[in-house]
Amino acid sequence: MTNTSIQNELSPRQRVLVLAHRLPYPPDRGDRIRSYHILRTLHDKFDLAIACTSDESVWLQHHQLLSTMARRVAIMPISSRWSTLRSIWAMLCGNCATSAFYYRTGLAQQILQWHEQDPFDAILTYCTGMISYARVLTHRHMINANTITKRPRHIIDLVDVDSLKWQSFSRHSWAPMRWAYVTEARRLQRIEAGTYDAFDGIAVTTQAEANAYQNHIDSTKQVTVINNGVDLEYFRPTPDADNNTIVFVGVLNYWPNTEGVCWFVRCVMPLLRQLQPKTRFLIVGRHPTQKIRDLDREQGISVIGSVPDIREYLSQASVVIAPLLIARGIQNKILEAMACAKAVVCSVGAAEGVDVIDGEHLIVAKTPQQWAKSIGQLFEDRALRTRLGQSARQQVEKRYDWSQCLEPMVQLIKGSQGNTTA
Repeated sequence: MTNTSIQNELSPRQRVLVLAHRLPYPPDRGDRIRSYHILRTLHDKFDLAIACTSDESVWLQHHQLLSTMARRVAIMPISSRWSTLRSIWAMLCGNCATSAFYYRTGLAQQILQWHEQDPFDAILTYCTGMISYARVLTHRHMINANTITKRPRHIIDLVDVDSLKWQSFSRHSWAPMRWAYVTEARRLQRIEAGTYDAFDGIAVTTQAEANAYQNHIDSTKQVTVINNGVDLEYFRPTPDADNNTIVFVGVLNYWPNTEGVCWFVRCVMPLLRQLQPKTRFLIVGRHPTQKIRDLDREQGISVIGSVPDIREYLSQASVVIAPLLIARGIQNKILEAMACAKAVVCSVGAAEGVDVIDGEHLIVAKTPQQWAKSIGQLFEDRALRTRLGQSARQQVEKRYDWSQCLEPMVQLIKGSQGNTTA
């Protein structure tokens, strides 16, 4: 575990501990994008400490960058294989697999040491996977009523209602994984409901997630909707690509992404080739599974894999797609394509978390026939592509600026936010 502590004069600002299940840099996948921009927004307003786990290599420059935003930084390397074994054992023992996957005693001790040296005023727990670390501080106050310091204010950013996602996984799985998904969903539900914790604020990314929380988790609790944004300076409009090229961008070992891409290749591409024989499909993203790599053998399909800058491939797209069969929360891949003024075609689920109008900002398709027809029409109609792209860019400028989106998070941590409820 690496640890830095910059000695400076005590700041009168609130001391906030941010707990993240992944290193919040580089902002190249959904969870990192949100946590990175949360840190950027909060570091000007609070005295931050960041504690996170990482199942990937951590470079010195990553640590140095986080140290510019937080006075204290602790990064705990974890092994995915060992973490999976810990999760299985936790599940067999009746505990939550997700939180066991990320928990390490060394990081918990570091957090406690920080708190004893300079008590935190608030904790921001980013996703349920980090809840055990928060409990090191919050449950300490419950157990020891004579503790000198007060209990830190505790905000949990659920992002999405993960228990419902695990339930969705169970419906697409066979035993024994179906049992595992159902069991984990039930245990996550108890965490999300605050059965064992006293949350001072609960945040999710979209109104749809807030509605889902109140319909399925706890109708009595208030939920604050804190949308994701998009970096409007980084993702800028690019010239129209009149080349019959489709692009998908996403992490390619994430099950909803892999299933969505494989479904598109299996069900839509044959229809699309009948309409547009020269169609190209570029699959861009880190960690492609063998199932995804095998698609590279298909006619007109290229599995690009990891790239240093996805904008290069977005600029080549006539159409950007998000064919997710299971989708919760807000899809950053859609916001980024819209910011680049690209025509987007997506599934109903992928569109649900974005404030858009079908046919004005993007196109929503349901059946394979609708997908093929919509993409084929966009290939043939440059004016339609341009209109959709320009409208999409205007919408993200209006609704998805990061500083605007994250202001409710600042107020929630301060304790001055009237929660936005479903």
